[in-house]
Amino acid sequence: MRLYVKRVLLCIISLMLILPLAGCWDANEPERMVYIQGLGVDYKDGEFVVYLQMLNPGLIAKSEATSGVQQSTVVVGRGRGKTVNEAAFDVYRSSQRRLFWGHLSFFIFTEEALKNKALEKTIDLFDRYRETRYGIDIFATKEPLFDMMTTLPALKASTAYTKLNEPEASYKQSSFVKHVDMRELLISLNEPPHETAIPYVEITKKSWKSDKGMKPAIQMAGIASITAKKLKDVISYEKMKGLRWLNNDLKRAELSIKVKELDISLLVEKVKAKKKPIVKGNDVHFKLSIDVTVLLREIATERNLKEIETAAEKVVKQEVIAVYKEGLKTDSDLFRLSETLYREDVQAWKKINKNGKIPLTTDSIRPSDIQVKVKIIRGERQRKLPTL
Repeated sequence: MRLYVKRVLLCIISLMLILPLAGCWDANEPERMVYIQGLGVDYKDGEFVVYLQMLNPGLIAKSEATSGVQQSTVVVGRGRGKTVNEAAFDVYRSSQRRLFWGHLSFFIFTEEALKNKALEKTIDLFDRYRETRYGIDIFATKEPLFDMMTTLPALKASTAYTKLNEPEASYKQSSFVKHVDMRELLISLNEPPHETAIPYVEITKKSWKSDKGMKPAIQMAGIASITAKKLKDVISYEKMKGLRWLNNDLKRAELSIKVKELDISLLVEKVKAKKKPIVKGNDVHFKLSIDVTVLLREIATERNLKEIETAAEKVVKQEVIAVYKEGLKTDSDLFRLSETLYREDVQAWKKINKNGKIPLTTDSIRPSDIQVKVKIIRGERQRKLPTL
């Protein structure tokens, strides 16, 4: 009898322990949630306007269950508020399901939003939120955000394949502007010179055409120079070309030169840039050393390889000087020279810095301080003579 009671008690205790383990009352079924993949922030009439781009998983991996169903290709929600968080909660009011932020891949800010501290407020909000990660890419634009976030890639593919959601794919083929994620942004803004450059995008309606007419597409248009609290400058593609020669992460780029009235196209495969501060008392200037490895890609008439290398070195140097002077117009340290001095000679940096930045002038980098070496690799095996 006593053994029977013990067994009954043991069964009761076991059941009591098992019941909580089987509880799923707080689980969220994946098909019952809406996945947010992009967030846009504008500023109008004293309020923040938030745009949420939703991810349609059915367009990424079509299944038999969804292949015959007509689906919306892209949906963007909008909300307003005195703060970014209040604007997001305004979207919640009309959302039919729970919004999940774990797949958030980009932030895009209008110029007006950046001028009104939207970057600082948005980063602070999502840095505290448990569902998001630091791999979120940051962009700026002047385009209406509804238009920007409803622009689709070719062939009605998912918005997961646009330049905003997956910038690395096109960057590997043409390293025009390096994308900046939330982790890199925080590092740049927390270290001298406490500013950085983010990609500036726009909508082009002249590059792609389908059987139904011209098709809008998102393209890189330049960079936006920013601090945590404001927008300093927007620099167009033509004026910021020289920045790529200071980018050691460059994957692939095109360089056009002219040799004896002949246009030649070179493929840039690798860039190795070094910045060295030269300190003399309170006077600081910098020497730049840039090594560029290229391939000969297009040549219509035979030219000497050395002549091509010399012409390319001249173009690279001109582009570097041009973008440096462009940054000086708005006191933007595009080359991050303040950080270079901070790491190489912190005592000199402490003497001359003002709020983390060192004063820069045209004498901080003189043309004679820029040494460029372009090397054509596999030149003899690439047919120096034109094909036709």
